[in-house]
Amino acid sequence: MAIDAIALIRAATFACLMTLGWTLLVNVPRRYIWQCLLLTVLGYGLRELLKQLSVNLILATFVAAGISSFVAIYLAKKYLLTPKMILVPAMLCMMPGITAYKAMISFVQLGYYGYNPQVFTQMMDFSFNAIFVTAALVFGISLPTSFWYRTKPIV
Repeated sequence: MAIDAIALIRAATFACLMTLGWTLLVNVPRRYIWQCLLLTVLGYGLRELLKQLSVNLILATFVAAGISSFVAIYLAKKYLLTPKMILVPAMLCMMPGITAYKAMISFVQLGYYGYNPQVFTQMMDFSFNAIFVTAALVFGISLPTSFWYRTKPIV
């Protein structure tokens, strides 16, 4: 199984452009934008690499978000920042927007044309994919903070 490095670099570059737009939109200080871009290259690049290695999209998203979150906590402690300030703009490029849009379009088609088993199956597939990828992002982002900032033991 060959890894397509050109596609990986292209995907990470476009993800960095999206992250740059989000950092400017949410007013991340200029001196910390490079950290957001670094987390984007790490997270999105790792997710795309795992997808090329035939890992499930949900698992790849969870692993990429978790590793990026660990690195974000390290950078936040080093530069005295809140981890979410540099992590959230970097992870927004992994949101399943197209999948959620296709689920919504399938739902509208069901209402407009009537019930069709193929369209219903397509809608459910897109919906569950979008829900589980979003949940993988949420759990991947919040998992390391529960390890580092826990004040009481779990048991």
